[in-house]
Amino acid sequence: MLFAQPVVKGEKYTKLLPQGTALVLEGGGTRGFYSAGVLEAFMDAGIMFPYIIGVSAGAANAISYISGQKRRNRMIIRHYVCDKRYVSRRNLLRYRSLFGYDFIFETVPNRYVFFDRENFDSVDIRFLTGAINCTTGETVWFEKNEVTDGFTVTRASCSVPLIAKIVKYNGLDLLDGGVSDPIPIEKSVADGNNFHVIVLTRNQGYRKEALRHSWLMKIFYNKYPRLVEAMVKRHENYNRQLELCEQLEQEKKAIIIRPQKPVAVDRTSSDIEKLLALHDDGHIEGAQAVQMLKEHFGI
Repeated sequence: MLFAQPVVKGEKYTKLLPQGTALVLEGGGTRGFYSAGVLEAFMDAGIMFPYIIGVSAGAANAISYISGQKRRNRMIIRHYVCDKRYVSRRNLLRYRSLFGYDFIFETVPNRYVFFDRENFDSVDIRFLTGAINCTTGETVWFEKNEVTDGFTVTRASCSVPLIAKIVKYNGLDLLDGGVSDPIPIEKSVADGNNFHVIVLTRNQGYRKEALRHSWLMKIFYNKYPRLVEAMVKRHENYNRQLELCEQLEQEKKAIIIRPQKPVAVDRTSSDIEKLLALHDDGHIEGAQAVQMLKEHFGI
């Protein structure tokens, strides 16, 4: 039986980093709880970024960070990720989506671990959520004010091809933003940011391999050839964007935060203890990054 948890009231941040500083968040399904741990450390320090950009789980986890709700994501791992309504094959059979987005984005924030909408709306920053337009194969970016009740744009950004349904929004057919912009560093640079804090969910040395079984994508999404093309090229985009991140780090224009221990979960894992450990690793490593930010900005 599930029980509503005490309301986690959002806290106000105390340190807004300078304009031109961006927080860039990779996705990764439930591997993204590593990023949630990193963001917990930023909340502990009262640090907020003037620009945040994320796709998929990165965009979803940023919501609790912007609302200032400490421990909210950890509470969700502890009490709700193991629920069949969160992620299960049953969901895929019943609703054509492995993740239960109604449960994640409506039931949980409205009944169990409440979302502080008022605090989220009050934070004056730029927050971009990316999803792929299935028709054009290009990323569509949604601003913070489009993250409304029901979290439709967030759902779209998290909807992985084949294991989630296409999301309809404003006349667009949308899926996982991680297909076209898996690490949205290029968009951040194009928007004029000059220093980037990049949170990845893969270990150092990882490179994405080419898509296997691309024929299945062509069959399943025969009406969306540009989406299929983007899926086939996804590994090229990922590796190019990762190389840019590492180049910026070498040039002292970025800090990369990524799991230091081997990641022991895949993107659909519901193993509570492993996910909690991953979150807590992120919290520890995020605190180390906070010290680097304090030294860099003199705060």
